[in-house]
Amino acid sequence: MSDKVDRRRTKAAPFIAADTDSAVFLGNPHIDNLMSVVIALGAEIWAERQRMRVIERLLETEGKVTSGMIEAYAPSEAEKEGWEAERMAMVERVYSVLSRDTSKARPFGEERQFQEAEKDD
Repeated sequence: MSDKVDRRRTKAAPFIAADTDSAVFLGNPHIDNLMSVVIALGAEIWAERQRMRVIERLLETEGKVTSGMIEAYAPSEAEKEGWEAERMAMVERVYSVLSRDTSKARPFGEERQFQEAEKDD
């Protein structure tokens, strides 16, 4: 192995260390962890769904599928647009609940207590 140091100029920015593993973004580290899980699961589901679309296309056009065929598959522009629309629809279905209005939300069970208190008045 060479002891030479590569001193070429690059446009890369120097690495800035960040302590994101101990940062809290949503006010509670447990909620941050849950959000990370939800986002990761969504990404995994989408990757599997996209791979399934490739398998389906290869079966339609080639009549067989191999791992190599899947990895080498290059979608058409129309397929890319269709996948993007499908992905955005999935994101809307799965993640839209995260933007709902929670200003009147109460812990589970308090609604019943609130209704019972109104009956007593």
